[in-house]
Amino acid sequence: MVDVDDLDLRAVIYRRFASTGMAPTRGELVERIGDPDVADRQLRRLHDAHVIVLDDRPERAGEIRMALPFSAVPTEHRVRSGDRSWWANCAWDSLAIAAAIDDDVHIESVWADSGEPLEFDVVDDVLGLTEGHVHFEIEARHWWRDIVRT
Repeated sequence: MVDVDDLDLRAVIYRRFASTGMAPTRGELVERIGDPDVADRQLRRLHDAHVIVLDDRPERAGEIRMALPFSAVPTEHRVRSGDRSWWANCAWDSLAIAAAIDDDVHIESVWADSGEPLEFDVVDDVLGLTEGHVHFEIEARHWWRDIVRT
């Protein structure tokens, strides 16, 4: 068994998302840690601390669904930089991905009110979009009540 503390595990998860656009699988993390029960406890602690979101759907139970701002499942919010790409949980998170990878990005999203396509760039840390507004329907203090749907 490898000694991987929670912060190390968090770093493994975020490095994988940043470099590949995908979350490590539960199986990969179990292999790295060496014990499925220990891995599950660590993942649950990270989930309970709001560091990651574990998937609760039966077909993906125990897999990582989110490590904010990254999404392990396709969404309406895609961030691209060169030949790399990531799914964001929301348009707001797409901007956080741009900051996290520290690179110029092209973002493909949708307007929340109309569903119309929306594309914009972040170049040299400057947002190229100058129209629109941000609206949070739910107060931030309530987001974790249902973070997947918020």
